[in-house]
Amino acid sequence: MSQPGNLASMARGGSVNLVGAAVTGISQFALVLLVATLYSAELSGAFFAATSVFLILGALCELGCDVGLLRWVPRHLALGRTRDAARCVDAALIPVAGVSVLVAAGLFAAAPFLAAVLDGARTGQTTSMLRALAVFLPVMAAANVLLAATRAHGKMRPTVLIDRIGRPVAQIGGVALTLVLGDEPALLTLMWALPYLPALAAAAWWYRGLRRTSPPQAEPPAAIRTLAAEYWRFTALRALARVCQTALQRADIVMVAALSSPRDAAVYTVASRFVVFGQLGTQAVQQVMQPVVSRQLALDDRAGAHQTFSVATVWTVLLTWPVYVTTATAASLYLSLFAEEYHAAGVLPVLVLSLAMMFATAAGPVDTMLLMSGRSGLSLLNTAAALVIDVALGLVLIPRFGVLGAAVNWAVSIVVRNVLSFVQVRAATEMTPLSRGLAWATGATVLSFGGPLLLLRLLGASTPVLFAGLVACAAIYVILLWKIRERVSLTALSALLRRRTRRVAAAPVIEEV
Repeated sequence: MSQPGNLASMARGGSVNLVGAAVTGISQFALVLLVATLYSAELSGAFFAATSVFLILGALCELGCDVGLLRWVPRHLALGRTRDAARCVDAALIPVAGVSVLVAAGLFAAAPFLAAVLDGARTGQTTSMLRALAVFLPVMAAANVLLAATRAHGKMRPTVLIDRIGRPVAQIGGVALTLVLGDEPALLTLMWALPYLPALAAAAWWYRGLRRTSPPQAEPPAAIRTLAAEYWRFTALRALARVCQTALQRADIVMVAALSSPRDAAVYTVASRFVVFGQLGTQAVQQVMQPVVSRQLALDDRAGAHQTFSVATVWTVLLTWPVYVTTATAASLYLSLFAEEYHAAGVLPVLVLSLAMMFATAAGPVDTMLLMSGRSGLSLLNTAAALVIDVALGLVLIPRFGVLGAAVNWAVSIVVRNVLSFVQVRAATEMTPLSRGLAWATGATVLSFGGPLLLLRLLGASTPVLFAGLVACAAIYVILLWKIRERVSLTALSALLRRRTRRVAAAPVIEEV
């Protein structure tokens, strides 16, 4: 595929995924807002800590198969080995099923001990929450692996419709139903986890359709043992990295609950929840980038891979920096959406995390480049090092500084991980995300959002005035992006318009994403 074709493919997949990321970001934010409003800060903190434990263990159960499949399945498909691609998925699912059942049983048995660590004042309630979540660990793991398999086939729509839109919206509805059904903590977690069941059913149905319609493989398929060995040599290291990565994102909530209090865990969750908007924008680009880069590297198209890397970095900044610049310059505007008890302790943590995330996104999808170039060991070392720093600093800072200490130790770990990955990608592939387009992207976001909002803050503007200013900033940003669209590679989005025009004219069908 030509380089313009790769960018057009990324634009189509990224746009679809971006819609889902927007819905997910709004849904997750709304969920935090709903729980923090309906329940006390203490119970909210215990709920956020319990679901964080669930997500960390879920990452363990998935065994890194999301990245493993996105590396090997596109490579097999690019070489016409469709049967081998299907066998890779089989080699992933069977171990995931076995491990997830064992981990779920362990969580169910250890729930009383974990509950005492997280919230000694309400051990019974927290135990019931953890046990309700344990039942859904195998369900979540299987659903996520099957969705990764559909993405490896170049189909973003299943992930968007099922995991980005359907499940998060259903979780909000489930939590809202607790107002009618009852306010028991176990019921709250049950209604939050229940949407994983239909998500699994839909993912299995969609992947089965893709597998049935795949063209036959011309050459004899490789032995299943050979494929499994090849697959797990790469993915086994990624399994540990995936756990470390999820723990890096969620462990702070658990540590704040254990080392400080569930109430502070709720405050920290609120103060850090804005990060999800940027992270989902990043994932929207990276999930489309992964199979593209995998194919390019498999075909030794290094120039194309470098271009994809650079453009993905620019698009990530364009999507995420408006959020992070806004929260860095107007943290009080973000916190005004929550109850007053969350404000005083939240401003400085929001500022610290905003600056750290701006740095991380500007460094580019360096971890993705390490993984797609076959260096999963380096990715594991970087993530493990960041997690060790996060936990070590957390043990020192959280008991003394509470929520601010948690924000500082997470920020430091984020910076360390991205610096290590950046240096390694540069040394191993001679590729860098730095480009003129990146300079234009960072400048456009700071000029559009940072300057005006900071001026309003210095002038002592009220919250309604800040909201009005934010709308004006967004309008300025859209106009500025149109002016510099060629410099930041947004012209690739014209593929979307051509696609719609061809559909109307009944031209040959472009591959669905």
